[in-house]
Amino acid sequence: MRHAAATPDSAVWSGEKVLLFRHWLRSPLGIGAVLPSGAAVAATMAGELNLSLPGIVLELGGGTGSLTHGLLAAGCPPERLISVEREPGLAALLRRRFPAIRVIEGDVAALDDLLAACRAKRLAGVVSSLPIKWFPIANQRAVIGACFDRLDDGGPFLQLTNALVSPLPVSRLGLGGRQVARVWTHFPPVQIWRYWRAPQREFSGER
Repeated sequence: MRHAAATPDSAVWSGEKVLLFRHWLRSPLGIGAVLPSGAAVAATMAGELNLSLPGIVLELGGGTGSLTHGLLAAGCPPERLISVEREPGLAALLRRRFPAIRVIEGDVAALDDLLAACRAKRLAGVVSSLPIKWFPIANQRAVIGACFDRLDDGGPFLQLTNALVSPLPVSRLGLGGRQVARVWTHFPPVQIWRYWRAPQREFSGER
């Protein structure tokens, strides 16, 4: 059964675009996107999840909530969804739009502590729209480690990017990875990468 999710009217959605754009102007590498992800991106991302797995669905970089909306529309129960957002204004927006989910306002560099504080011990999947390509390697490791220490077997780590290669240095992080989808209807076109812990330096894409 799919759960109902709030659908913004055009005026509200236009206001959210303006809000995201203002945050992007202030911190382009911190936000990573000028416009919210569209419905096609959200649906594609949600389609890569396996909601039959137990545990929390973790969204990293909730932004204005377009991916959040897509996850709920795809059937993710709101009580299973946690969205992490660093910017106070965007975190407040997420709480207003989706009062039934948990929104954590904080820096993903401290993701392990943030998840421990809300007792998220098991993850069914992770969807990320973070500008993770631009993170220092130590912060990338912190995010990846906190997630894979909690991910159920078969649970994906999904990363949204407009880079043409892997946004994560898979070999340095001990990961395997591959592009699983490309959404041409979004401007600019975006790719979705799926990552897993590689047992023997298994990787594909950027080294």
